[in-house]
Amino acid sequence: MIRKSDEKLKDRTDEDKIAKNEGFDEFFNQVLKNMPARSAKIIKSSFVVSKAKAEQFLANNSQKFDQLFDEFLVGVDSQTRRKCHETIHFATLTAAIVGFSPIPFSDAILLVPIQLTMMMRLYKIFGASWSEALAKGVTKELVVVGLGRSLVGNVLKFVPAVGTIAGGAINATVATTITEALGWVTVKMLNDGEDIFNNVLTFEGQFKGLVSKLQKTTKKK
Repeated sequence: MIRKSDEKLKDRTDEDKIAKNEGFDEFFNQVLKNMPARSAKIIKSSFVVSKAKAEQFLANNSQKFDQLFDEFLVGVDSQTRRKCHETIHFATLTAAIVGFSPIPFSDAILLVPIQLTMMMRLYKIFGASWSEALAKGVTKELVVVGLGRSLVGNVLKFVPAVGTIAGGAINATVATTITEALGWVTVKMLNDGEDIFNNVLTFEGQFKGLVSKLQKTTKKK
């Protein structure tokens, strides 16, 4: 016999899932509006398949990073971390979807609108002043860090059958690593009261350091 408390817990869980899905849909649609129309159309047409692959990819890799982020985010309170985690998860899932989408030679550049949307929302969580013009310049520069490895995956996408699968996996790894690192470095600096746009070198240094750690963690799989 199912107890009322169990029913309430199930209802609350279902409501949370619905809310998260709606939250992701809102984030995803906001990002698509800032992408080139042709790329957005391809991403939409392959969305169901790409999202399924992206969700499985994240499920297989998320646990490896938990301890690393705990060490990196000392001092961030649990409520703020929860809000930031949801925002960064939406961005990372979107980045993985783009990585698995059949768009050769574009993935790295398409990360920019994803990361701008993510950073804008993180700034809002901390009540900090947001400058999209400055953020766009910083984000484009940081995306270049992963461009070389991303191109490897993009070339593989031209190989029939195997290409799309192998290329997508490589691009998803690059896209999620860059996005995840950018998100949590932003959170750390905002929590420490540092102005990212006045401390670009510090920001880039922390970003590259975290990307390196994430890549090493991935290799230990």
